[in-house]
Amino acid sequence: MPIALLLPTLAFAGEKHLVAPPLSLRARAIVRERMANHSKQMTALVWAVVLIDFAETAKLANAIASEPRLSPSAGPSGAELNAALPPRFLELQEKLRTSAHQLQVTATLHDAAAMAKSYGALAETCVTCHHAYISKQ
Repeated sequence: MPIALLLPTLAFAGEKHLVAPPLSLRARAIVRERMANHSKQMTALVWAVVLIDFAETAKLANAIASEPRLSPSAGPSGAELNAALPPRFLELQEKLRTSAHQLQVTATLHDAAAMAKSYGALAETCVTCHHAYISKQ
């Protein structure tokens, strides 16, 4: 990934919530299963934003915003999920959804500068979550 795309995330590195409890093996399995497509979507999204492909950016951002979210209240496994995932993970998941929706809106407006800023906000969320949970594995 080009370094310029990560620069907006550097200011976020000082966020006080970066330290998070490590995910249990069960929580990791739940997350891994539910986010199998996440890496492909994010890679495609980076290229769509960099190449200023408004239609593809809007499509991919909508797909990310529309992904089923992990939720302690969702279905019979909710209690297990509630015990497995810390609240901070669920907060970051919601922040990702909100950022993806905003990226979709700015792409639809064909505003490259706003789209870049929206992508930066989405990337900040990704980096924060990965730092808090993935780097602890």
